[in-house]
Amino acid sequence: MSDSDNQKPWAGTRRGDGGVYLMVADGSEEQHIAAYYASKIAQARRGYIAIAHITDLDDFVHWGKVEAMMRNDMRAQAEKDVWQIAKDINDHNERIFPSLYIREGKMVDKILDIIDENKSIRALILAGSKTGNNQGPLVTHFSGKGMGSLRIPVIIVPGHLDKEAIDAVT
Repeated sequence: MSDSDNQKPWAGTRRGDGGVYLMVADGSEEQHIAAYYASKIAQARRGYIAIAHITDLDDFVHWGKVEAMMRNDMRAQAEKDVWQIAKDINDHNERIFPSLYIREGKMVDKILDIIDENKSIRALILAGSKTGNNQGPLVTHFSGKGMGSLRIPVIIVPGHLDKEAIDAVT
């Protein structure tokens, strides 16, 4: 079997094919903007999407059964959130079935772990706030001092863009 037999039929037909575009499900209103942009860029580049949901449990008091119940509830909510975004992405492009990452820990650390684990990730896609004020912790971190810790570009989609504006630039 030759190397060409192992290639995807569209591999090499166009520059930029493939890759994974990572977006974060954080419960914000703007996450849908990031998801829509990710679906459009993945479609244009014949790539895929990964959705990450990170739960930071360090703020909780460790109370045995109460903590276990809170963990279970948060896990169930995280699964519900990522599946809803995955459905939204699939509604925009039936060809895309996102990979899902649900992790517990510090948001920035876990995002970096996912990027390090998956060498196919080509960009981290984040949505900025609608007003431009009070950017979320990931936008603040990765557009500032955290940029040096990334091996991939960060794409920050302005939170006020609508689907037509995103369609025009992707």
